[in-house]
Amino acid sequence: MTTPLNPADGAAPASGAPTAVSSGVLAAYAATLRDRPADPLRGVDELVAGEGLRPEQQLLADAVDAMGMPGLLAARHETRRLVHDDGIRYGVSGRDGVRDLDWRLDPLPVVLSAAEWAGLERGLQQRAALLELIHDDLYGERLLLRRGVIPAEVVLGHPGFLRQVDHVRSRGGLVVGAHDLGRDADGSWRVLADRMSAPSGAGYAMANRRVTTRVLAGLHRSTELARLRGFFHTMSAAVREAAPPSSEVPRVVLYSPGSMSETAYDQSFLASLLGFPLAESDDLVVRDGRVWLRAAGRLEPVDVLLRRVDPEYCDPLDLRGDSQLGLPGLVEATRRGTLTVANPLGAQVLENPGLAPFLQAASQALLGEDLQLTGKPAWWCGDRDGLAHVLDSFDRLVIRPLATGGPERAHLGAHLAPDAREELRRRIQAEPWAWVGQEPLPLSTAPVVTPRGLVPGRVVVRTFWAQRDGERHVMPGGLARAGVGAPELHVSSSAGAIAKDVWVLAPETAESGWGDPGVRPELVAVRPRAVVAPRVADNLFWLGRYAERAEAAGRVLRVCDDLVEDHASRPGTPGEQAMRALLAAATTITRVPGDPAQPRAHVRTMVTDPRQSGSLRYAADRLGDAAQRVRDQLSQDIWHVLSRLDRTLAHVPSDEHQLQPHLYDVLESLLAVSGVIAESMVRDETWGFLDGGIRLERAQFTVALLAATLAQERPPIIDGQLTEAVLEVGESILTHRRRTVAGEGPVWPIHSAVSLLLLDRGNPRSVAFSIDRLAEDLHLVGDEVLAAKAEALAGQVARVDLVEACAGDRTGLAEILGEVRASLFAVSDDLTRRRFARKTSQQTLPINWAVTS
Repeated sequence: MTTPLNPADGAAPASGAPTAVSSGVLAAYAATLRDRPADPLRGVDELVAGEGLRPEQQLLADAVDAMGMPGLLAARHETRRLVHDDGIRYGVSGRDGVRDLDWRLDPLPVVLSAAEWAGLERGLQQRAALLELIHDDLYGERLLLRRGVIPAEVVLGHPGFLRQVDHVRSRGGLVVGAHDLGRDADGSWRVLADRMSAPSGAGYAMANRRVTTRVLAGLHRSTELARLRGFFHTMSAAVREAAPPSSEVPRVVLYSPGSMSETAYDQSFLASLLGFPLAESDDLVVRDGRVWLRAAGRLEPVDVLLRRVDPEYCDPLDLRGDSQLGLPGLVEATRRGTLTVANPLGAQVLENPGLAPFLQAASQALLGEDLQLTGKPAWWCGDRDGLAHVLDSFDRLVIRPLATGGPERAHLGAHLAPDAREELRRRIQAEPWAWVGQEPLPLSTAPVVTPRGLVPGRVVVRTFWAQRDGERHVMPGGLARAGVGAPELHVSSSAGAIAKDVWVLAPETAESGWGDPGVRPELVAVRPRAVVAPRVADNLFWLGRYAERAEAAGRVLRVCDDLVEDHASRPGTPGEQAMRALLAAATTITRVPGDPAQPRAHVRTMVTDPRQSGSLRYAADRLGDAAQRVRDQLSQDIWHVLSRLDRTLAHVPSDEHQLQPHLYDVLESLLAVSGVIAESMVRDETWGFLDGGIRLERAQFTVALLAATLAQERPPIIDGQLTEAVLEVGESILTHRRRTVAGEGPVWPIHSAVSLLLLDRGNPRSVAFSIDRLAEDLHLVGDEVLAAKAEALAGQVARVDLVEACAGDRTGLAEILGEVRASLFAVSDDLTRRRFARKTSQQTLPINWAVTS
């Protein structure tokens, strides 16, 4: 018999006389609630109680009343814009080319009173303590199984029970955890699921708070809320505390399945909040029984993995052999005690629905007390009486397989077609130990803003905790999901639910300010700077290259488009020939084919076609992809700029409109990207790789531009116009004109252009300047061999004789540019080979264990 938290414990909706619903918007919502058809999966509402409002909802209701429907729709639009600008994503790209999906967030939060939350917090702490004791027993003495408190089949038959880590003691135990909660019909909270293996969503919870506080700024300022930031400080300390005792200064990494994970944003944002680097299996290696973070020529020991990879994929040697996400030898490192995995690899057994009928008995056995926060009553079909009850009550129960997460899923008996119902009954009778029947949880509703008004969405709240110094600290809030539409059994982001922030009202006795002035910040010993893994270095390098490539393409195509507008309709003129020369150069550089007879269409294709690998749009898209792969390394400000760039590129002007305004808007965003990068990154190894990509790309582009234009002799009048166009592409036309008038530079335009764009070490757009900066970046990343090669190339460029190079048919200039280009490509190839080398693809060889006579 379960004992849910009751109103006396502060877990049910706050008591007190509801206030009247006055506004048209809320009155319409209340009418919607009254007029809904009866359904067993529908419970109380979070905002409206009967004919009035719940007392703790008054501030939210007043804000809704003040906004009205126009204001709510504006808030909905602003929420979507901020989600896009912050780059909050959920899901992965599909084969149809669909990009990652924007996170779906409703502007209205779920509000919980301080008293209600206090009761919930106690229940969560007790449940977490119980689950940790169960975990330790199942991978230790297994007294619960020996004494029959929990049937052995429930545990040993569950795929989450990993025999490979049996009797492996994990320092810190369950370091973090999460629980999905919902309200019962009487308003009390119940547990839907325990997330003890690799709980996700804490990053999304903080992202939700950042958005809603901006959208509802006035309401947020006037509401005393419990803040979330402190929880992440506690969580960071808790994870570091779990390190093996031999670690003087623990090194922690967030172990991620990679950028193709559907929760990649959550992982990278959480890593930023906690201050831990994000690492994939390619970034790690096991040597001498411990885990190391890889970098070129050196390794750094790792003490704790905060795991987001599913346990069975973590080690292809001991666990799933076909895993490409795992780290061979990881399990052995945990056995030796050189590494703590948080949470332990075997913790997935605690997510087993088969435990639900036995948790109350386990609580009495291990804690000596009733469990405060429980799920709905459940029956294990492996028990004869339980099987009989499930089969007799089949149509009103939720039928859950013990092994969740695979092809099997939970079903509500009443929702199954007759044939499917009979098939499932036969399967249960054939393997009764593998199934559990449970009463469905109605779930409360909360208002969701839609174009047709406020509609009720069924709410599930995910709560989070971290264990530090033996105490479990619960995040004061969490991640709510609301399912809108016909009642469904599953309310989750993957099923299309919309997220909501959870606001916990601060208790009236809470002190404002910065907390206890006697508490000093935790001191962490200074350790050598962190290494940059090859995967991270590679993505930073290409982030810089694609940022520069997009900007360079934008500059040359802006000048091309300007010339096309002026001269395309004047065939045979010098201007038209200069236009065609620059257009040919742009075609050579971008490798985007086009019809010479259609210059306008050709320029538009080079700007907008995402399928052409040399187009501006393609480079900008790759820039965004590279940024997502190293999100934890970048300033949050960059996502606003990248989102603006994405919106600009998505709205291409029609053929009847000029392309120039579009190109100026694109370049404005790209310059903002460069500015955020330059002004927000510390000049350490990460900057060296990123800026090195920028400098190498700029030098290669400028060399290619000069080779395709000025390295070929043309009639003077055409040559003059083309030279000015090249100087404009290189942002050096004003310096050229100023120096020419003042007599400070070469007289001939070709000499001035080559001097400014190839040789001038003070011009940020010149090849010489870029090579000098590249050498500095290579010193910064610690590659003295390549830095020496870059310095030698800089000396080679400095020795170029300007007059001799530009004399005659300019073959000398073409040869010099060819040599510089080859040297730049060599540096790029050497850098890739030396610093970006990935681990070889891993594969566990199958072994034939057949016994031969």
